[in-house]
Amino acid sequence: MNESDEQLHLHARIFRTSDEWYADIDDGLFPQPDNPLWCGSYASQRAAIDAACSRIAAMHRRRPAVRDDQAS
Repeated sequence: MNESDEQLHLHARIFRTSDEWYADIDDGLFPQPDNPLWCGSYASQRAAIDAACSRIAAMHRRRPAVRDDQAS
């Protein structure tokens, strides 16, 4: 849950152009391919996937904790 008690849905996209791999993360409710929440470029597909997963995990850790009695 985020600050407004709504679930946060993120989409990670991994793609390749020429010899470089890219990763970006968008909000699922308002995807912005030209202006993602986060992006990066990598030498391999595995590195791009790992970076996207790490970034999503960091976003999850920054969310405020929801107590059991507040959860729906």
